Amino acid sequence: MIPALTALKAAAIALLEARGERGLAALVAGAELTLAGPPQRWTIGSREVSALRLSLAVDAPAFAALTADAARLAAAKDAFASAVRTPETELADLTPLLRLPGVGRGWNQVYREAALPAATERPPPDAVLGGAAALLEASGDARGAAMLRRARLEVAQVPSGGGVALVRCVVRLDPADRAALDRDGERAERLQRAVRSAGTRAAEAVASVELATALAPLGGSTPLGAAEALGARLARALEARGAVVVPVSRDGGGPGGGGVELAVVASGELLRVRITASSPGRERGHGGWKSEEIRAITVAAQDAATPERAGELAALLLGGGELA
Repeated sequence: MIPALTALKAAAIALLEARGERGLAALVAGAELTLAGPPQRWTIGSREVSALRLSLAVDAPAFAALTADAARLAAAKDAFASAVRTPETELADLTPLLRLPGVGRGWNQVYREAALPAATERPPPDAVLGGAAALLEASGDARGAAMLRRARLEVAQVPSGGGVALVRCVVRLDPADRAALDRDGERAERLQRAVRSAGTRAAEAVASVELATALAPLGGSTPLGAAEALGARLARALEARGAVVVPVSRDGGGPGGGGVELAVVASGELLRVRITASSPGRERGHGGWKSEEIRAITVAAQDAATPERAGELAALLLGGGELA
């Protein structure tokens, strides 16, 4: 027994040939006829019929020929409508489909087999801040980049009604940097745009970027062992004198409570400054930057305990003098 759809296609081909549409009949002969969905119930006058939706999967040349000529496609639909029409049935639609090379079927039959890409892991906050800082540096805002390198980033997912996840970013800045941004709205906007750009992913968009101050315990001045906060203070003092300052490393587990190391570029010279909680004495080291010696100085935290002392230290460092 001939399958129903095969018999239906043969009837449409015979009808096209009888109407003189031999080229179109050949196109239909090379196609695959399938049901596009369950029958629909139509009421036509006093009778109810089952309306069939059919699809015709063809290779690329036949698909181009069918879809490029509206009259040719209408002739194919009319042939199938005539073959389907009975007191109980009608043709609802005939849709040409492009048969995919390699699988021999239309996309409607294989799209469920396409696997969704695995979700990539969200980059660590330091990587986002690093990318944002690099973007600011590339745009000529070295001071804004230094602010981000002294900052910390918090990221949390927020409800989303669409297909892309949304996150909220909070940039916790050194208090003095945050206060400076209150007076410099343009730089604040640049920082927010840079963080948004660095934090956006294919599977995740940044809903908002908020600038906040870093958290600190109550009790007045910064504890002497908090070398990181003191490093930020010294960095601001150096930047005020025209230097470019980049935090190189932070650690909290070294002798005397750890420390922070800064790379300082001023007047074409590179200087490494390390702040530790204890009095370190003087150090000098060697490195390679333009084939010249890189000065390396380690200072005690109390040398930057106040803005005034940080300013004095910055003047000594940039002036090339020795610390007392």
